[in-house]
Amino acid sequence: MKKNHFSKRGYTPFVKFDLKMKLTTLFVFASIFSMLAKSGYSQSITLDVKNETVAKIIDKIEATTEYRFVYNTRFVDLKRKTTLKAERTSIEDVLHSLFNNTNTTYKVNDRQVILKEGKKASIISEAPIIEIQKFEVKGTVTDANGQPLPGANILEKGTSNGTQTDFDGNFSLSVENENATLVVSYLGYTTSEVVVNGQSTLSVVLQEDAASLDEVILVGYGSQLKSELTGAVSSVNTEELTKATSATVDNALVGKVAGVQVSTNSAGPGGGMSVRIRGVGGVNNSEPLYVVDGIPISVGPNENSSPLSSINPKDIESISVLKDAASAAIYGARAANGVVLINTKRGKGGRSTININASQGFQSLANSYDLMDASTYAQFINDAAVNAGNTAPFTNPSSFGKGTEWMEVVTQTASVSDLNASFSGSNDNGNYFLSLGYFDQEGIVIGSSFKRLSLVANGDLRLSDKFRVGSSISVSRSKQIATGNPRAQNGNTIFDAAQHYPTLPVYDGNGDYAPTPNEAPYKARVNPLFDVEQLTPQAPEVRNLRGTVYLEYDILPSLTFKTSGSYTYGNTLRTEVGRIYELGLAISDMQTLLKEQRTGSTWLIENTLNYKWNNEDHNFDAIVGQSAQESEFENLRASGSYSLEGNELITTDAQFLDLANRFDDNSLMSYFGRLNYGYKGKYLITANLRFDASSRFGANNKWGTFPSVSAGWNIHKEDFFPEEGVVNSLKLRGGWGQVGNDNIGNYEFSTNALSNFPYSFSPNGTRFVGTAIDGVPNPDLKWETVTQYGVGIDAELFSNRLTLTAEYYNKKQTDMLVNVPQSAVTGLSGSNGAQGVLRQNIGELTNSGLEFSASYRNQIGDLTYSVGANITTINNKVTELGPNGELFSFFFSNFTRVRTYEGGELGEFYGWEEDGIFQNQGEVDAHATQNAGTAPGDIRFKDLNNDGVIDDADRTSIGSPVPDFTYGFNINLEYKDFDFSVQANGVQGNDVYNLTKSTMLDNTSPENKGNFVPWTASNPTNYPRAIQTDPNENRRSSSYYVEDGSYMRIRLIQLGYTLPSNVSEKVGVSNLRLYTSVQNPFTFTSYSGVDPEVGVAGNNNNLSSGLDHFVYPIARIFTFGVNISL
Repeated sequence: MKKNHFSKRGYTPFVKFDLKMKLTTLFVFASIFSMLAKSGYSQSITLDVKNETVAKIIDKIEATTEYRFVYNTRFVDLKRKTTLKAERTSIEDVLHSLFNNTNTTYKVNDRQVILKEGKKASIISEAPIIEIQKFEVKGTVTDANGQPLPGANILEKGTSNGTQTDFDGNFSLSVENENATLVVSYLGYTTSEVVVNGQSTLSVVLQEDAASLDEVILVGYGSQLKSELTGAVSSVNTEELTKATSATVDNALVGKVAGVQVSTNSAGPGGGMSVRIRGVGGVNNSEPLYVVDGIPISVGPNENSSPLSSINPKDIESISVLKDAASAAIYGARAANGVVLINTKRGKGGRSTININASQGFQSLANSYDLMDASTYAQFINDAAVNAGNTAPFTNPSSFGKGTEWMEVVTQTASVSDLNASFSGSNDNGNYFLSLGYFDQEGIVIGSSFKRLSLVANGDLRLSDKFRVGSSISVSRSKQIATGNPRAQNGNTIFDAAQHYPTLPVYDGNGDYAPTPNEAPYKARVNPLFDVEQLTPQAPEVRNLRGTVYLEYDILPSLTFKTSGSYTYGNTLRTEVGRIYELGLAISDMQTLLKEQRTGSTWLIENTLNYKWNNEDHNFDAIVGQSAQESEFENLRASGSYSLEGNELITTDAQFLDLANRFDDNSLMSYFGRLNYGYKGKYLITANLRFDASSRFGANNKWGTFPSVSAGWNIHKEDFFPEEGVVNSLKLRGGWGQVGNDNIGNYEFSTNALSNFPYSFSPNGTRFVGTAIDGVPNPDLKWETVTQYGVGIDAELFSNRLTLTAEYYNKKQTDMLVNVPQSAVTGLSGSNGAQGVLRQNIGELTNSGLEFSASYRNQIGDLTYSVGANITTINNKVTELGPNGELFSFFFSNFTRVRTYEGGELGEFYGWEEDGIFQNQGEVDAHATQNAGTAPGDIRFKDLNNDGVIDDADRTSIGSPVPDFTYGFNINLEYKDFDFSVQANGVQGNDVYNLTKSTMLDNTSPENKGNFVPWTASNPTNYPRAIQTDPNENRRSSSYYVEDGSYMRIRLIQLGYTLPSNVSEKVGVSNLRLYTSVQNPFTFTSYSGVDPEVGVAGNNNNLSSGLDHFVYPIARIFTFGVNISL
């Protein structure tokens, strides 16, 4: 017997960006930095006034900027009228024009503008003005809930005398006399004037300014105020998004947005997610369109990895989800499944800032597979053999004891590190943001991991009053080993460990990996630890580049032209080296070698004209644009086998030599436009229109038209609406639109030639190899269409503390691509001799439901708290599928069949309905005939057609993975310097097909089983009897393996502490926060498997939802971290 001595595989150094990337990034930022002026607050001003008083001009500047004026009315002529026009002009230039040739002088001190009397207009010195005061006033400034407002401005009206509140909201100020008036202001609150009236102590309460709190929301090709939105658009709080340690953005979105269901496809490091916006989007691709810094990214489902894995969540500034067609139509043929807009951070705040975020954590199994121990397993194998009339293989089962728990052997306590540093700043000439991030996560399954190094460099620069340029550059390099995936296959690590024999040790007497004995009942299964330590492939190296540059030019004050160019590039290098080994029955006598390179690139050019005009009553905003995009993909793959190890290059003398090269491309040409109109902020209307021409469409349908319209009514702005009341704002909105799904494959309208096709021309079945076609060209092939309408209501109550949103949506998908089987006489054939099909736009389905979200924030003393929740109902129904009226798909051979049919939900499980376990022969005899060997202890199936025979005609739908509703909630508490948060989500009413249970109950194989007690006459249980031959086919697809997949999961519990400002300043930082958290601490479910959240398997999308086959176990993550601002 061969000895096997192996060392663990070494890994090459992880990060090295190529020289071109380094030089490009440095050049861009060196250019931007060199043109930026000194840091400090500065905001450009746009004014166009004619014959207005100085007082009104000052009011307009204060209304549109953060500048606040301080002056004495005796020294400033506020009634003087003048004409002034300024377009993105600095405050100094505006003041010079306003007070030129007057006796008013000015000084700008950060956001404060001080006006004084002087002989001529000039900038006065920075020396403080000292005046003798006569009356001392002290006080406190708080909000309506009694929360102190630190940094509030206190000014004596008509003078430059002022101060600010301290950390506790307290102030002290000497004023001219006891009848002075104090002007109290704070960002986000309405300014208040308080007459001293002889009081030495004042208590000032400021009210929130609803207008200043109006949130800016990302929409396609721009942004809008939340109060002006008419479509179904949700924004995501990025602070909440980044609290959890997460490799990918989509993982962090779970439970955050009503109408958006995010499910884990694999809990492995960097594992894939499925994102569904307002239901399931058909039998083909259901993933939304992602737009990152203006670059559209169409993705398909992937179990192993996330398409957003190149993006560091810490670099994200804002996320908006366009949920309805009314808001998403501006993206036309790619928006059928919704749109997720992601913008990375840019410099802001008027000064340079360094932020450092670092966390370190460890992961452990949250739940594992419950398996038989060695003695129980041995007894089960003996019973199964004896019950089948065979000889028991084990002579003394109890002698094995507990044996080896292989899931414990191949899992570990794993580390996870997340490091990020950013440098940003801005002034009136531009802004910059530079971020470097490193993420390193080991998997709880040995050998699995995900590493990413990312760099983001964003900047904007004002070249003149009319010209602006900017860029967004992101590069990343990642490595992922997806051990344990995909679940659709036997042979992944989790399957091997769960199935391996507990009666065998990990190591033999010599300390080598223990072999599999050449004796019954063992089969040729490799030692699982040897598998993960010696056979795990090297991590593929993935490099991504995403870059955009733009130029903006103001043709007119209200008309702006923008042109942008974008380029994305991805490259994946993969090398897999097989090993020669002999471990008992497990033998590999060939070294396999595989090398693969996948590359993809996309260029995008867009040009837009944006016109904005408004006055006191009307607000008009229009954009028109053109877009051109082309993508290319290439896959080069080579593999071969050798009788000796040590081969690093694939040569022509390799056995089983296989060479393959594939090239794909697609292009898109588009024209689009949007019109927004508002009248007095009360009545709002938005219209979108897009024309798309795609290379993916057939010759007769090259162009698609995608319109939408929506309207809103801000009821609270009507004269009849009470100004003082419980309801602060109330908006009614509704919309309709059409969008498309062009993710249908690049050449589906054409036909393919199949080589090596087996033909049969003789009655004896002899086959001859030739060539066949798999379809006929379809020039009418086009996009899948989604027509959607919805109505909603938005409200804010109790001084804006309670926010409510409710909406009904109805989403109908037509022209869904379906494979229609063709007769054999057509000569069409599928792969492997299957029946040929014609791909046609004939399917239809609907998704409808209700969305509801609410948030409430308040304060009680030093305790500030907020709670938020969302819930979405889903009604899914297939209404048209072509001539056959149904589609079938198979998962893992024939053990699980998925059926989609007219009148049902998408991807329902299909099989027999179980009706308990036969308890005696009388029950077997009285029931419809199942199989010849059916006996007590077998599963009983229902005779649905009452014909006395259990056969294929008795199969029916036995469950659906589509949930009745999904939900999420969060709780945030702040008490003095401490903060505490909880995030959770759940689904209700969905089913999971537990194929793991089916495999672990399989009597016909000798591998390990789930920890169950089989039925016996003396101990009747709910599990089938043990018998090697399984004559009743207990493992057939049936409702016995369908379980309720509902669950509620606590995703995150976090506790943080922020150092008081006086302490942090002593250590040289402006802010320092420490925190600790635990992710996935609790899951509440009745599901018997390792995890009810199973998402989508492999790349089969919606037709493989809800199927559990040895999924990667979810990890419980404990993290400690620090956030530092300098």
